Amino acid sequence: MKNNAKINIVNWEVIKNCEYTENYLSKITTLYVIKIYKPEIRTILVRIGITSENIFLNKAIVIDIMEDIFPYKFNSKKKSNISRLKDLYTYLCSIVNKSIPGEMLESLTNEYKDSVNLLKAMT
Repeated sequence: MKNNAKINIVNWEVIKNCEYTENYLSKITTLYVIKIYKPEIRTILVRIGITSENIFLNKAIVIDIMEDIFPYKFNSKKKSNISRLKDLYTYLCSIVNKSIPGEMLESLTNEYKDSVNLLKAMT
C-alpha cells in the first residue's frame, strides 16, 4: 500500500425493518451499524424508530444508541426530526473524534425521508 493511500476509518451499514399492524405499515426501524477503525476498533449501533405519529402528529423520532454494552436514548431539543438527525450526527462526531464522514449525515436524512414517504404512502 502506498503511503498516501487513504484508509477508511469509518464504515456503516444500514438495516431497515418494517412492522405491520393489521396489514398496515405501522413502524419503520432503521439500524445503523457504525464501525470505527481508528484510533481503536469499535462499533456503535444507532436505532431510529419512525411511526406515523412522528409524521402526522409531529412527534419526535425515537433514537437509541448503543456504545460498548451500554444502550441509551439520544435526546435533542430541536423541533424538526431532520434537525434532530443533524444533532445526532454532530453527537456521533464528538464521540469518535470527528472522524465520521459527511456522507453519513446525508444517509441519515435520506433514510429518514425514504421512511417518511413510505409511511405516508402506506397509511
